[in-house]
Amino acid sequence: MPVVSESGKQSESARQLAAAEQQAKERFERATKELREGTYRFSSRARGQSELIIEELIDPEGETVASIAEVEGDQGAVALAQSLELITFDTWLFGQIGDKDELDLKSEDHWEVWFSYGAWIGETMRRRHGGHWLMMGDDPHTWRVGFSKIFLEIAPFVFAEQLLRMGSGATRKMVTEIERIRQLHVEQAERDKGQSLDRFLAQHYVRLHSVPLGQWMAIDFAHLASMWNEAPVTKLIADIREKGPRLGPQNASIIEQVCGALGRAKPDEPVAKQNADRGLFEAVAQIVGMRRATAPVAIDILERVVMPALHVGVPDKFPPLDDDDLGNLRKGIELFAFFVEVIPHKFQADDEGFLGTIPHDQLTTPYADRNTLEIGKGDWVVVNPTHFLPMLRDLDPQKLLDKYDEFVKYLATIPDAPRRRDDGRMLAETAVRALADLKQCVATAAQNKDALLFRLLPPPG
Repeated sequence: MPVVSESGKQSESARQLAAAEQQAKERFERATKELREGTYRFSSRARGQSELIIEELIDPEGETVASIAEVEGDQGAVALAQSLELITFDTWLFGQIGDKDELDLKSEDHWEVWFSYGAWIGETMRRRHGGHWLMMGDDPHTWRVGFSKIFLEIAPFVFAEQLLRMGSGATRKMVTEIERIRQLHVEQAERDKGQSLDRFLAQHYVRLHSVPLGQWMAIDFAHLASMWNEAPVTKLIADIREKGPRLGPQNASIIEQVCGALGRAKPDEPVAKQNADRGLFEAVAQIVGMRRATAPVAIDILERVVMPALHVGVPDKFPPLDDDDLGNLRKGIELFAFFVEVIPHKFQADDEGFLGTIPHDQLTTPYADRNTLEIGKGDWVVVNPTHFLPMLRDLDPQKLLDKYDEFVKYLATIPDAPRRRDDGRMLAETAVRALADLKQCVATAAQNKDALLFRLLPPPG
């Protein structure tokens, strides 16, 4: 059985998350003052030089927003919607560029215009709707605002640069985009029946960019082994070209790169005898052997709630809560995480196993050259799909979600439990979708006698 290194367990994601949060905190403290001052400078300069109160341009009750809304979709009327305020702001904004042809961020004056404009856009949106600045690096282009009521982030400085390079019509685009985001918040408030619910913290967005993703794949390893170990390279290339188009036109360049790499090998011999490159093997596996893959899920979510929920199943009843349980509730643990923690497992999990649940005797390696797998460095691990069959056979993800809703109501009947709103619904829905996805992937692997593989993907950005 292969040895799975610690980098494949939750310690790896925990370390990465802790480091990312510390870096984000330091950048936040360093940049917050600059953002506030930049916002003030931009607004004050616009008012002093153009006599415009730019906040009135984006006022949903103001004339500018109303005039744009009236002609939205009618291209022939767009020019007529250019209010005096829009024209004045456009003229003033591009006057800040001076006599140069276009924005030059190497110019100190231009950089100041761009930075203060981006700061104004981001701070105005954050203050209006509630949200968090996310500083992923020192370059403001990478700074984002993540909203607290809807799961959406914007890149104000990227947007500001686009507008400054756009020329005429930039102000209209700015007002239109800001109003679109306001409408998204209005629609969410309607779904919340008028309540203003802060669902998303900075950690939600930090995790989006800093925590690796876990993914399951069902791969036809019998066919892959035949093509990699036995078939001549010419036949493997033909198989890749035949199956490559199913990956979509966006992957055409990757197909060509793989075929190009294989084309440098001897055409009448198997590639396994000529090339042991792990990356090439994995690329070929996905092209010629992939039958199904799950949507990637943040590894900490997978380890903390998805896999435990799989072992909990759909409970028949809820246990009484002791003082420790009530203490965790008072500390603010997310309710779905609390649900999978206190409900007894229907299926025994191996706490020392892979992903905190899977025994190591259910694992094997997809590679011919080694038995020590480093998941944190991208190694794939093969998991016996039959291990999951008893847990998934009768699991109805929707019934699990319904049972969670019952659990939230159950908590409200306990006199000593703190009164809390349901802050775990989004996490519950994420876990349920992941379980439904896993169930289909395992079924595909078991039905076709395929290999079920797990891999760790880098953060999306």
